[in-house]
Amino acid sequence: MSAPNLKEIEWAIQELEQEESSEKRYTLLAALYTCRNEMLGLSAAQPQIAAYAEAAAGAEDALDQYGDSDFLRAVAGRPPSKAWMVMDELMDTLRVVNPRAYDGVMRKLRKI
Repeated sequence: MSAPNLKEIEWAIQELEQEESSEKRYTLLAALYTCRNEMLGLSAAQPQIAAYAEAAAGAEDALDQYGDSDFLRAVAGRPPSKAWMVMDELMDTLRVVNPRAYDGVMRKLRKI
C-alpha cells in the first residue's frame, strides 16, 4: 500500500468535515490537518515552554484567587510547563474544529 498523497488527504478532510460531530471525527481531522501541513511544510511552531514556566514561576497570585472552575482545580499544583503543553494541544485542535472560537480566544489573549 502506498502512502497517501496530498489530494487523498484533502479529500478525506472534506469528507470528515461534512460528517456529524464526534470525538473520533475531531481526532481524525486533527491528524489529517497535521499530515497535510507537514506535506506542505507548514509545521506549527513549537511553544516556548521555558518562557511559560518562567512567567508562571514569577506570578505572585495564587491559583485559587482566579476562581474555582474545573479547569483551575485540575491544574492546581501541576507543573506549568506541562499544563501549557496540554493547552497548546487544545488550541491546535480548536483551530481545526472551530476556527471561530479559536480566533475569539486569540483576540482575548492579544488584548491582555
